[in-house]
Amino acid sequence: MQRRSLFSLRGFDRDMKLLLLSMSSRRVVMGFLGVVRAIYFALLGFSPITIGLLLSFATLVSAFHHISFGVLSDRYGRKPFLLLGAVFATSRLVIFATTRNFWLIVLAQGLGALGEGAAPGQPVVSGYIADKVGLRERVSTFSTLAITNAIAASIGSAIAGLPQVFQNLLGLDLVSAHVPLFSIGIVFSALSFVLLLPIKDVPPAKEERAQEDRKMFTVKSWSVILKFSLVRSTSGFGWGLIDSLLTLYFFIRFAVGSDVLGPVFAATRLVSIFTYLLIPFFIDKLGEIGTIIWSRLLTAVVTVAFAFTNWFPLSIVLLIIFRLLMMFSMPIRQSFATEIVDPDETATAIGISNFARMGVRSIAPTLAGYMFQAVSLSMPFLMGATLLAVNGVLYHAYFRPAKKQM
Repeated sequence: MQRRSLFSLRGFDRDMKLLLLSMSSRRVVMGFLGVVRAIYFALLGFSPITIGLLLSFATLVSAFHHISFGVLSDRYGRKPFLLLGAVFATSRLVIFATTRNFWLIVLAQGLGALGEGAAPGQPVVSGYIADKVGLRERVSTFSTLAITNAIAASIGSAIAGLPQVFQNLLGLDLVSAHVPLFSIGIVFSALSFVLLLPIKDVPPAKEERAQEDRKMFTVKSWSVILKFSLVRSTSGFGWGLIDSLLTLYFFIRFAVGSDVLGPVFAATRLVSIFTYLLIPFFIDKLGEIGTIIWSRLLTAVVTVAFAFTNWFPLSIVLLIIFRLLMMFSMPIRQSFATEIVDPDETATAIGISNFARMGVRSIAPTLAGYMFQAVSLSMPFLMGATLLAVNGVLYHAYFRPAKKQM
C-alpha cells in the first residue's frame, strides 16, 4: 500500500491558501476563547448553571447554523457563507469588549455561534475543500489544515493568560483586563474576513443549479447521512459534557485560571501536530474507521481516570492525553465525512450531521453546569466517557463493514 502523505500543499491553489490563512486567523480567537470564556463568565458572577445555559444557547444556534449554511452553500456557493461567518465572529468580540450586560452577552453568544465555521470539519469549509481538492489528496489536505489550525489555536491558547498581564501592567481589575484580549481578537477576526474577499467559488453549471432547485430537499443519501448523524450525536454529547466546562472545572476544583490553563492548552495543541505524523501509519494499519474507533475507546478510558483524579499535576497530564486523543482523529473523521456522499451533497451531509451533533450537544453545558452545582464535579466526565465509548461502537457497527468493501 502506498504510504499517505500527511502534510502537503498539493491541491492548495491560491484560494485554498487564502482559506487556510483565514481559518488560522479565526482559530487564534477560538484558541483563547476556549480557555477564557467560561472563566470570564464566572468572574462576571454567573453561576455554573447560568454559564452552562450561555454555552448551550450558543451550541444550539450553532446547530441551526451548520444545517442552514450547509444546505444553502450547496445551492448558492461557499464564499457568501464563509464571509458571513467572519462577520458574525467579529460581532461577538465587539460585544464582549464593550459590555457586561447579560442579555447582550446572550446576543454575542448567538452571533458568535453563527461564526464558528472556521474549521475544516464545518459544512461550508468541507464543501469548499470537496469542490477544490481531489479525493486522493483530501486526507493530506485535512491533515495540513489540522496542523495549521493547531498552530493557530496554540497561539490563541498561549495568549489566554494576557488578562493577568494586563491586570498587573495597567492596574485593571481582572474583568476589565479581558477587554484588551477581546480587542486583539477583533483584529484577528477582521483579518479573517479580509483574507476571504479574494477567493473564488466553484459555481455549479447552469444545469446543475436547475437540478439543485428540484432536489434541494430530496437528498439522495438519507440512509448514510442519518447513520452518520446518529454516530456524531453521541460524540457531540459526550464531548460537550467533558469539554464545555473543562476550564471552569479547573477554576472551581483547583483554583487555577487562564494564566495557568492557557499554556497547557497551547502545549497540547502543539504536541498534537506531532501526533498527526502518526496518522498515515495508523490508517495503513487500522484503516480510517479503525483508527477513529480505537481513538474513541482510549479517550473514554482516559476520561474515566481524569474524573477520579484529585491530584492537580496528574489531572493536567490526563487532560493533555485526553485532548491529544480527541484531536488525533479529527482530520480522519473530517476526510471520511467528504467520502460517504456525492460531492454535490457534501456540505448538506455535514450540515445535517453537525446539526444532530450540535443539537444534542447544546444540552451538555447546561447539564454539566447543573451537575457541577448540585451533583458532582466528576459526573459529567463519567457520562461523557460512556458516550464516547458508545460512539466507537456505532462507528464499528455502521461504517467499518462498508469501509472494508471499498
